[in-house]
Amino acid sequence: MPRRSTIVPALALALILCAGALPAQDWESFAARSDRSMDGFIVQSIAEGDLETGIALCKGLGRRKDLDVQAVIDSLVTRRAPGSEVRSEVMLRWLVVSAREAHPETDALRAWITANSGSVDMLLERISLWKSAQLKGALLALAAIAPGDRAARATMDVGWDVVRGLEDSADGLIPSQDIALALDFLAAARESARAEFFPVCADIARLSREKVLVDAARSAAIDLSAR
Repeated sequence: MPRRSTIVPALALALILCAGALPAQDWESFAARSDRSMDGFIVQSIAEGDLETGIALCKGLGRRKDLDVQAVIDSLVTRRAPGSEVRSEVMLRWLVVSAREAHPETDALRAWITANSGSVDMLLERISLWKSAQLKGALLALAAIAPGDRAARATMDVGWDVVRGLEDSADGLIPSQDIALALDFLAAARESARAEFFPVCADIARLSREKVLVDAARSAAIDLSAR
């Protein structure tokens, strides 16, 4: 039987040769069945492929059995090609969302976070720098259950960014994507059950004029006030 070291390059070569015709769902299935030995090829495929291919690979990575996908996350974070920032944030969001969907139980998702702790810490440390509100919202779901102070700081950073946005608005109204992010923050604050988030929730309830946001902020503040 051929050794594994000869099988993996052969598989990679075969995929490279047919990459132009490979449907997105096949890329996703391939990534879901992969392990760390294929991460170099996956990173290259993401860098050289179109956005659809990158999203498919990231969706597959989120649900593979080998939980460690740090090589791919780190590559997406550090890409410096012109115009790559938006693409990278879209793919990072799909990877995180896929991991959450594949690990719906808190303990299982926490195991995924632990397996990728260095990269998750890096994503959370930079949370205020990401342009995508959807990526920030996806990361808040990790921060709510991640251990350590870094996750709490990331959640707090987003909360204060929401408050500043409301303060800067003339009428307490903010764009729909910011409302969604504010709701993600409130959900994370409630799940983390940390009383330190109470003032932020109270400020959101006081400053906002969006009923759905005011109601959610008041509910979160009431829950946290009892902690």
